[in-house]
Amino acid sequence: MTNSLINLDHFNNADPRILTLLVIGTEDNVRAHILRQHTLGLTEAGEWSKPLPIPNCPGKVLCIVNKIMA
Repeated sequence: MTNSLINLDHFNNADPRILTLLVIGTEDNVRAHILRQHTLGLTEAGEWSKPLPIPNCPGKVLCIVNKIMA
């Protein structure tokens, strides 16, 4: 993506075992979702990307994580 704050190159992966999860919302809601996923033992909170602002969507961020599916 040119001239964007979002760089998804790290998540371009041909490995079929990799599932990329994307969460979009307000920063508070995204952080709450990540914490809930961590509490449930589904995804480690530290594995998620830093909140990335979404261009042309004031107040919205996205976080991404890769998860290996067995």
